[in-house]
Amino acid sequence: MERIDVWRGEAETDADGNTVQGPLTLITSFDGLVAPASTPETVSEESSGVTFDHTIYIRSAEPTGILDTDLIGVRGRRVPVDGVVCEWRKHDGTHVGDVVNVKLKEG
Repeated sequence: MERIDVWRGEAETDADGNTVQGPLTLITSFDGLVAPASTPETVSEESSGVTFDHTIYIRSAEPTGILDTDLIGVRGRRVPVDGVVCEWRKHDGTHVGDVVNVKLKEG
């Protein structure tokens, strides 16, 4: 089990009246299983960076409340959620936890 931090910037209004993301704050932390996921990417002249791609399994009796706009702190990096957070359920419908995919490309 690894520590999973959930970071979120609350909506604020700038001087022009536009809604912008405010400073990131730590919302909550969980223990979770982190599985490396790899997606093949073709190296090109514009992009030869490193991709950090994980699937995170968090056991919880209720949904975690993680949003698809959150940043997840995992393995020393803040990585954006990639896609929709999925509910993990047993065959009888009992909630087991949430499944979160995260992905970051650097370089």
